[in-house]
Amino acid sequence: MKKSATVIISVYNHFEWLRLILDALRQQTFTDFEVIVADDGSSKDNIDALRDYIESHPEIHIIHSWHADEGWRKNKALNSAVRRSSGEYLIFIDGDCIPHPRFVEDHVRLARHGIVTGGRRVETSKEVSGWLESLERLPKNYFSQARRLMLSGMFRNKFSQTCAQLRRTWRFPWLCGKPIGIKTQGILGANFGLYRDDFEKVNGFDERYVHAGTGEDCDLDVRLENAGIHHVKASHYALMLHRCHDRLDWNWPENAELLRKAKENRITYVETGLINSQDSSKIN
Repeated sequence: MKKSATVIISVYNHFEWLRLILDALRQQTFTDFEVIVADDGSSKDNIDALRDYIESHPEIHIIHSWHADEGWRKNKALNSAVRRSSGEYLIFIDGDCIPHPRFVEDHVRLARHGIVTGGRRVETSKEVSGWLESLERLPKNYFSQARRLMLSGMFRNKFSQTCAQLRRTWRFPWLCGKPIGIKTQGILGANFGLYRDDFEKVNGFDERYVHAGTGEDCDLDVRLENAGIHHVKASHYALMLHRCHDRLDWNWPENAELLRKAKENRITYVETGLINSQDSSKIN
């Protein structure tokens, strides 16, 4: 059955966190959407766990789009997921981010043709991430509970950083659907949405990016902007909790060169993208 929106989750193993994301998506206030798990080659244990979850929760439409592990092929997995999707509006999130109960509602409310809506994420502490991962089932008030834990840990963690993240946890629904501080802002791969036809105008993600790090989402951002599809930031809307983990600072010259050419040559459409790519993925 065709849905008005598709939520695409990029994952590689770590089902314990994906389970929390799916629990959160089952609690969404807006329900006319499908979920596609864009799996970049997770192990059999993770595949089996996800299959069991899908069978146990028929109330939410989940598709598992998987391909064999050939190293970092996130962009290929994401393009494959889009080809399997039916939603007019596409929402992309990472597999370590738990969305707010009104996350999909906010993205759909703010959707505009020719615009990419970029949300941001709340960086949680080790304590909050550990608490979330310890849950057998995500409670209905998970977002407010996470906020209270962040408040209680303000003096154990870096005070100023915790205050900055706490500010991001507040959603302001009384603004008639208009986001606070909407402005030009680069997209964050963990949280952005756009119409399918805008995504198709640039042929999706460039699959020549085969290393993690700067490039895979920045490249899409640059090409969309070159095509006249502008990005805005939605402050205090489309919220999500991001798992605490060590930062990976990978600087691949191949990524940097591709991104440089996209900027300097004003590239919009790439042949190595959504169409004309080899798709070896399959639905589990």
